Amino acid sequence: MLLTAGLLTGCQSPQAGDPSKTIAAQSIRNNGYSLLHQLLNEQKDVSLLRFIRPEHADVKQLVNKIATTSGTGAKLLEAFAKDDPTISLDDIGLPPGELATRDAIAATKKKDLLSQSGDTFELTLLLTQTEALSYGWHLAQVTGANEPQPERARALAGLGRDMQNLYQEVFALLLSKIESKATDSNRTNTASSANIPVPADRLLMIDPSSMPVGGGKATLIIGELQRVNGVYTGDYKIKVFPYFLKNETGRLAIVVSDESLAVMNRGVAVAIIGTATTSGKAGKSRHIDAKATPVDINGGRLKLWFMSGNRKMTFEPAYHFTENGAPPVLALTTEAMH
Repeated sequence: MLLTAGLLTGCQSPQAGDPSKTIAAQSIRNNGYSLLHQLLNEQKDVSLLRFIRPEHADVKQLVNKIATTSGTGAKLLEAFAKDDPTISLDDIGLPPGELATRDAIAATKKKDLLSQSGDTFELTLLLTQTEALSYGWHLAQVTGANEPQPERARALAGLGRDMQNLYQEVFALLLSKIESKATDSNRTNTASSANIPVPADRLLMIDPSSMPVGGGKATLIIGELQRVNGVYTGDYKIKVFPYFLKNETGRLAIVVSDESLAVMNRGVAVAIIGTATTSGKAGKSRHIDAKATPVDINGGRLKLWFMSGNRKMTFEPAYHFTENGAPPVLALTTEAMH
């Protein structure tokens, strides 16, 4: 699809700008092109990770597909910019705080990927790809909506569909691996539960937590999280009062390796990452950063943050572990009662 789009658009001369397009639309277009090009340039090298950490064939094949698609997309945008001098690929235009936050997230991802191996590495890699592909897919859509040249707009729509399809493939593979590990874990538990440390088999319970938003309040409510092969998964919902249309539900996946659990059990704070994916066919994935500060082996405080549009959402709930199969009990907070 991208190759065809490149052939169609490579020979097009720039058309005169539509007088009805505003300066704001031009700014959004160039900013979108720049951010998308930056992302594609990073994604085209994701397959190089196989030289650092070996993957299973299904993960390797999908990662190579992502790298190829991203490389082709980056070249397509470069051809657009060469053909039309009004297109800028270096108009990142992000505020210093956002740039610093992105750098911090990138450093955390790099550290996690380089320190992990085996199935935990694969799951973390797939989680990072759901975030990147969702971001790229929506960037392509927004950029195309502000592109006055019809052929380029269609090419951007095609690029967005390619990235959306890849996102769905990655998410499906991620779920299949988690479900497969859950089956293996259940078999292992049946055969010999003594082989699994008790802390690794417990459910993670996170209390409801709120933060102020524009004259209202956003409350994060997370269901019980079960750990399978280093990843805690479960449902979540965000209620925004009084802006109910902004409510959302979805699935949460948080990577907590055996090493991180061991550190927490010693009473030391650890940094962790994860992904929240909203419900529905057009589910959007966002990266999550968190810091767990244990009070004791059974629980502590959690600081969790992510970006929602241009707003940084930060929640600081309490957490505790409970035995698998025991009735879940949350602290009696105000949020839990609504």
